[in-house]
Amino acid sequence: MRAQLGGPPEAAIQVLARANGKSSAKSEKAILAWANSQTDRALAQRSFRLMRRIMRTIRRALPRTDPELIGGICAHLFDLWETGQTLNKRLQKVSELRLPRDRERLRDTLIWIEAIQLDMASFWIGEVKKGWPKLLKALDQEGQRAQLTGQVAAKKGRKTGSRAIR
Repeated sequence: MRAQLGGPPEAAIQVLARANGKSSAKSEKAILAWANSQTDRALAQRSFRLMRRIMRTIRRALPRTDPELIGGICAHLFDLWETGQTLNKRLQKVSELRLPRDRERLRDTLIWIEAIQLDMASFWIGEVKKGWPKLLKALDQEGQRAQLTGQVAAKKGRKTGSRAIR
């Protein structure tokens, strides 16, 4: 079931207006779920815009570099960033736990972090590391090209200037 774009679920608001025990709690949960989905959607949109700007910048800086290399590295960085954002949310929830009552939830979260987040982060870091040397090499080559182009232009300018004086 998709969250509505315009606001919280209408049924949840109506039940809250009547406010009676169990259905009220369910409605509050539905509104909180909607709010979280909106936060996730906003985060995903912000992430996508950030990735698009980064890719545009790198492509502009490295026009001769394979677009698949740039896209792959950016996608892996994006996945790593999203993994970190998910971990951040989980850690926020850990800070809100009440111990000893929530000890089992803490245990589940710590196991989840170990099993999922750390493995995912390690995987994405490994994927980024595979292409990183190629990207840095391309950046160095582009810098050398720009430097040579600048030197050639400077020499041509001097020759042109010396001819103009004669």
